[in-house]
Amino acid sequence: MLGGITGSFKAGRRSFEGGGSWDPGLDLTPELWIDASDASSYTLKPDGSGGFTNDLDSLTDKTGNNILGFSGDPQRAHNAVGLGKPAFYANGSESIQTEDGNSNPVNATVTDGFGNHWAIGVVRFDGVNASKDSFWSFEGTGRTYAYSAGATNNTFPGEIDYDGNNSISSGNAKNEFNLNLSRYAFAIVSIVFNKAGDQIFGRINGTTRTSVDEYDNNIASIAQARLFRNRGNIRIQGYIAEYFYVADVPGTGGTDISDVEKAEGYLAHKWNLTGVLPSVHPYKNSAP
Repeated sequence: MLGGITGSFKAGRRSFEGGGSWDPGLDLTPELWIDASDASSYTLKPDGSGGFTNDLDSLTDKTGNNILGFSGDPQRAHNAVGLGKPAFYANGSESIQTEDGNSNPVNATVTDGFGNHWAIGVVRFDGVNASKDSFWSFEGTGRTYAYSAGATNNTFPGEIDYDGNNSISSGNAKNEFNLNLSRYAFAIVSIVFNKAGDQIFGRINGTTRTSVDEYDNNIASIAQARLFRNRGNIRIQGYIAEYFYVADVPGTGGTDISDVEKAEGYLAHKWNLTGVLPSVHPYKNSAP
């Protein structure tokens, strides 16, 4: 686990929100999971008049593994995504991160013994003013990474930003996407570090959109997981509707990515984003 409190997220029932029976809390073992559609997982700040603002007062990691804190005042935005569901919003100077309960980064290891791990999120960017503006990153000593814009001036070509000279893939500082994210539009993005299959790659809306790099060096010990923010504290303006991180292979082993595909299908049906999946995606027409 990343650090902080522990608990069981498997004690609850299946949500069936996307119409299928697959659920990340029961069919995977996420290390970190936030979900703006689950109102029981966060609280809002009082407005002083008996109501509430849209500013987040607390946010629970649905896995029970981590304490989450804020830099600035990220919000819960109403009716931000399909079917009128909310999303978490940061204005370009705010972020969400794992903490020890006293606003200090947690010390933890995010990979399993074989180095396999992957992350997926439903994201939308509204503003970018630095190439390192990021939706998520892992901060620590040794090899870490960020999912970054790769450009400025409100465009998002996208890149998996490896850790420079401590590159996870030898000789590569980054792995660039071949499809830009569209401004003001939600997308399903997954980043896969598959040590078992010797692969690192990124996917957008159910299609692999980067090179498949060799996975030469495991990620090292991580001090903090960050959302809306890169390792150097550069922040993005945008939304995350749901995000989870899994410290395991992306499927049954080797180069199989069936778990990632199920996660894409689950999120697409849950967030009314099935239209972005390609026709050949196994969960285009029905949820897993």
